[in-house]
Amino acid sequence: MKFPEDTITSMAQLLPQAGQAEDHREPDVQRDYSVEQLAIAANTTVRNIRAYQDRGVLPPPALQGRKGIYNNQHLSRLRLIANLLDRGYTLSSIRELLAALEEGVGLSEILGIETAVNSPWTNEAPTTLPMTELVRMFGTKLTPSAIKTAHDLGLFSVSGSKMRVSSMSTLKVAEELCATGIPLDELLDILRMMRGNVQKVANEFVKLVSQHVLEPYAEQKLPPKEELPKIAELIWRLRPLAEKVVDAELGRAMEIAASRFLADTLETIMDDLPKE
Repeated sequence: MKFPEDTITSMAQLLPQAGQAEDHREPDVQRDYSVEQLAIAANTTVRNIRAYQDRGVLPPPALQGRKGIYNNQHLSRLRLIANLLDRGYTLSSIRELLAALEEGVGLSEILGIETAVNSPWTNEAPTTLPMTELVRMFGTKLTPSAIKTAHDLGLFSVSGSKMRVSSMSTLKVAEELCATGIPLDELLDILRMMRGNVQKVANEFVKLVSQHVLEPYAEQKLPPKEELPKIAELIWRLRPLAEKVVDAELGRAMEIAASRFLADTLETIMDDLPKE
């Protein structure tokens, strides 16, 4: 099996595309998960986790009595596996790739990169709510088309009479805006449009870093071992920096849009005033 030489550049392209991290410190790697909790956090199944362990791409858990205990490093590895599978790698090739990386660099350095790349870019955990709560929040604005659009956008998934909300803060913002009289369908249209634009910016931002920061290593299978912690640190630093840039630009755009709206409104009022 021959792997691409720009392995680190490829890994950089796996960066999540949005986030709300407050700083670049690594999250608590000692957070414990049962296998069921790990499956939910990684958006996979217990069966897949067992299979990945059997195939040698996921380390076994620590044992407390007869119970397996997983941590954030297992979660990061599962996200990396999912990304590589999406890119066309097989489990066999992933096992060979990970083995080659660990042999040439060291497990701790690889885990540092994995955790930096694949850890959640938001501190917000999914929330499970009864469907009746969604009805309470949005009332008659919760049309069938709005439910379908919200589901397509990944805001929630439905299971029986319950739903798993990916971002409760986004849902609460929508609730407040709908309470002012704005239709939910139109809010979701704006969110869809914003997703596309932000995704383009995120892609270009990651591409910029990949080209100008990781390019010196393009002709090597891996950067020198001592450079990997620096690369992991850089990835952690990208999180708050990216958020600040997007937040600042959105604020600037909102100021321009609000000023333009106010000017147009005042002009209309002036035009309607009696002429002397």
